[in-house]
Amino acid sequence: MITMAVVLACVINGDTMTGVLRQATWLVVAVIVLIVVQVIATRLPQPGVKPVPAFDTNG
Repeated sequence: MITMAVVLACVINGDTMTGVLRQATWLVVAVIVLIVVQVIATRLPQPGVKPVPAFDTNG
């Protein structure tokens, strides 16, 4: 069913199957790169910034 939908979309838009597969490949590569960046970012040490105490101005 998905294959038929892709073929029908190619016929309607005038694209070739090779062009669609090339775009899909780059989409998958981009998603994998984003996932890897997110995983690496969560494993990096977080900066240890101490919060500045707020002064009480209510008296």
